[in-house]
Amino acid sequence: MIQNELQVIKSAQLGNPTCFTQLVVAYQKQLSCYLLTKCFNSTDVEDVLQETFINAYKYIRSYNPQWKFSTWLYTIANRLVKKYNELYFQQNNLDTIERTSEIENKQPNKKNIWYHIRCMLSPNAFDIMWFYYVEEFNTKETARILHCSQSRVKMSLFRSKRKLAKNKNIKMLFQELVELELIL
Repeated sequence: MIQNELQVIKSAQLGNPTCFTQLVVAYQKQLSCYLLTKCFNSTDVEDVLQETFINAYKYIRSYNPQWKFSTWLYTIANRLVKKYNELYFQQNNLDTIERTSEIENKQPNKKNIWYHIRCMLSPNAFDIMWFYYVEEFNTKETARILHCSQSRVKMSLFRSKRKLAKNKNIKMLFQELVELELIL
């Protein structure tokens, strides 16, 4: 992350484009990884990523330092991804059953634990797991991004972990990651 992030944000709020560029560079990769799990094609990932940063630039003055900058940024991205996915479904006349990602269809990575988790959980439960475990947001930040209560986040985490614990494939994949020291 950025050293002295709050100072960089304040400079960006005052109109310094170099400081905003630092924020983009700092968050682009992790935001892109999240969008890859949410969008239905790679073009939408790029479009949502770009539009997220455009909106962040436009509304940077409305950022409240009470929250982490990443929480604010993911809130913007989450709203946009919902809009893009609805457009995708409308344009392709898809119903809920057919909602499969172009990325997954091309090369479903059977070693990717998050691919399996996404297949097992509802979209909302997946988002909660992702924000809590991958992005390391606390329950309050996760609730803020997803516009729900903290108790809903906690209950979803509990139920999702219980559901995933029953799945042998998830246990095996997790064990492989631990052995490879990818997760400690």
